[in-house]
Amino acid sequence: MNLDNFSEWLAEASRKIGAHSIACIRMDNPLLRQRIEENNLRVANWLKLGMHGEMDYLQRMFAAKSNPWQTFPLAKSVIVLTFSNRWGDPFATHPFPAPASNALLGYVSAYAREVDYHLTGRSMLAELTGMLGENIHAEATVDTAAVYERLFASVAGLGVVGDNCLLRVPDSGDSRVFIGCLFVDAELPEVIHEVPLPFACSTCRACVTNCPTGAIQSGRMIDVRKCISYLTIEKRGCLSHNEGQSIGNWLFGCDDCTMVCPPKGKIDMRIPVDLEWLLKTSAAEVRRTIKGNATGYAGVTQLRKNAVVVLKNMATPRAQELLQWVGENTGSELIRQQIDIAGC
Repeated sequence: MNLDNFSEWLAEASRKIGAHSIACIRMDNPLLRQRIEENNLRVANWLKLGMHGEMDYLQRMFAAKSNPWQTFPLAKSVIVLTFSNRWGDPFATHPFPAPASNALLGYVSAYAREVDYHLTGRSMLAELTGMLGENIHAEATVDTAAVYERLFASVAGLGVVGDNCLLRVPDSGDSRVFIGCLFVDAELPEVIHEVPLPFACSTCRACVTNCPTGAIQSGRMIDVRKCISYLTIEKRGCLSHNEGQSIGNWLFGCDDCTMVCPPKGKIDMRIPVDLEWLLKTSAAEVRRTIKGNATGYAGVTQLRKNAVVVLKNMATPRAQELLQWVGENTGSELIRQQIDIAGC
């Protein structure tokens, strides 16, 4: 590691590990403290209003997120990076078998292509840690830790947080990146970038107008209780009639707000999943298929519960026939309860 020419060293390290962009900020940066204090007020109110839905872990993690100086007491600097995990790459692969041309289909968000992005990000940060040298100790976080990662990235000048609560990066204006943070016990030089976006989110609002459920509102934090990604991934109980109708044909996640950020033509990279394969294949085989993929977080039962809702939304004889088979053969009480919910 070259501290005398750290900016260039960091840029080269970013290229070597395959990151999209990279920056470094000090934990004593006054803007970081100000932004965290401001964000704490917004998040506290958001939690008080119950807009986090059933994600109780966000309430439990709030204290740790609100004070990173206490959560990472040895950290003096934070290296923040973004990476794509081939999100948006038309040649990115996925583990699901190709459906037949006449298959009943549900869809998985495009970000679930390739291996689970958590694994990709941790691998990058581990490689970066090794480049820092033997005397440097670091703690890596990717998405699941108690860290305001988007806030750190925006303070570091890697992008701005849009109304869809995703980081919009400046080179393409796209919001299809993931974020990793490396908390380092060394006083590293700051490398903070500008954010030359072609237009402000406030003049666009495409994610707001294209959100099918109204979960995204301009200038406000997302009401996750309406968000399709939350309903298909995080809500583990049955979906109500209205919730079931709102997910449409989504099994895992939703691409509606990322496809329009920025508002230009993008290839539809949703992953089509044969619902009959998902519901009739042994749970063990489905589990092997999604192992190491982002959908593994949801698990087989969650995906099948969502498949039941998608079939109900189709309301076709073939869909009803498959629903009947599921009702007669499932061993899951949750799935039976979902089938029985009127109108969903």
